[in-house]
Amino acid sequence: MTGDSAIVDDLVQEVFLSAFLALPGFRGDAQLTTWLYTITRNKVRSWWESRRRRQAREVAHSNARAPLEDTPEDDLMIAQQRDRFYTELGRLPEKLREAFVARAVEGLSLTEASAALGAPISTVSYRARRAEQLLCEALDLPWRGDES
Repeated sequence: MTGDSAIVDDLVQEVFLSAFLALPGFRGDAQLTTWLYTITRNKVRSWWESRRRRQAREVAHSNARAPLEDTPEDDLMIAQQRDRFYTELGRLPEKLREAFVARAVEGLSLTEASAALGAPISTVSYRARRAEQLLCEALDLPWRGDES
């Protein structure tokens, strides 16, 4: 969900520290994996909000972009596409973003995503497909719509 392995490493540490500290309070009402996923989801939400606020401050202070590194043309194009994808992913409402990432990025089944996100299967399915549609529109990509 972040597009940056260094940030992932930091978030993983935060998740496991939070889980370790909260473990005595774990009642076992849900599976441990679902509980960990919830902690992870909350940490990622916080990261996205922090990133969004930081970017807004940066834009307010300067409209200048950092110069691009000298890389081969293909690498540059891929990096730009990836950045654009993560920018658009970050613009999605968080519930749509979470459902999309759970299904399309993490490869969770609808049942797993439903349990992890605490939402009905039909809701997760709708949110993931709506997120996909919005991302395709934002990235000027064809959307497969209702095809099976």
